[in-house]
Amino acid sequence: MPYKEILAPVLSIEEDEAALSAAAEIAQLFDTRATALVVNVELASAFAETESTFSEIVLDITKGSRSHAAAERRKIIDWLARAPHNFDVRDVTVEDALESNELIAHARMADLVVIARAGAHERARRAMLERVLFRSGRPVLLMPEGPRQERTWGRALIGWDAKAQAMHAVNGALPLLQRAREIIVATVDAKPSKSGHGQAPGHDIAAYLASHGVRVEVRNLDSLGRSEGRTLLDEAASASADMLVMGAYGHSRAREFLFGGVTREVLSAAPVPLFLAH
Repeated sequence: MPYKEILAPVLSIEEDEAALSAAAEIAQLFDTRATALVVNVELASAFAETESTFSEIVLDITKGSRSHAAAERRKIIDWLARAPHNFDVRDVTVEDALESNELIAHARMADLVVIARAGAHERARRAMLERVLFRSGRPVLLMPEGPRQERTWGRALIGWDAKAQAMHAVNGALPLLQRAREIIVATVDAKPSKSGHGQAPGHDIAAYLASHGVRVEVRNLDSLGRSEGRTLLDEAASASADMLVMGAYGHSRAREFLFGGVTREVLSAAPVPLFLAH
């Protein structure tokens, strides 16, 4: 089933152009609807990138349509007006998005959520990623920092560990996988087991994908002393993959989600888009 709804939360065009571009590319591939969710961050917000003085906040409020948040929104709307694919636009404050769970509500009505990884607004971005991944039930395409690149989405690497989260990621990515030209299923130091990988690691998921019209190459990788995350990232770079598909792992503590080791390492270092699901 192709994607029908793609959502891209946006805080600023400088950091989120890669996510908007990817959302536009994928929406064009499937001739479907893309929505830009403009997340407004006022200077007074606890999620603001820098701390402002009281006088600066008051002055910004008096500017009204010329305020900091309004100026950021205009830049986003200007970009969307020139985008290669039409976007619907919705607005939300960062507080409503995260503290009132409006982001989760929007994400649940999308087939795919595209989010940019960036140094700016780090607290808000981490919260957005965690809430969508662990509480919306929808997959996330996380775009890396760096210059915007046009992608054909024709090459994919699947990091396979035979766990439920990896299966959720594969199913979420299936529309893109069915259009891809080259797909690698990669296991790391995998051993046969009846309750996990089966007798031939990677071959069960390869057979499942083949039944959905997706042909893959299975590679059983030796970590050679590297971490599992580093091994997958090295393979993705070697294969010139347009995306790395993998399960996202985490656990809850004090009502906050913390990423598990492999997920955390890949999130911090991936030079390629990550297709993630929990």
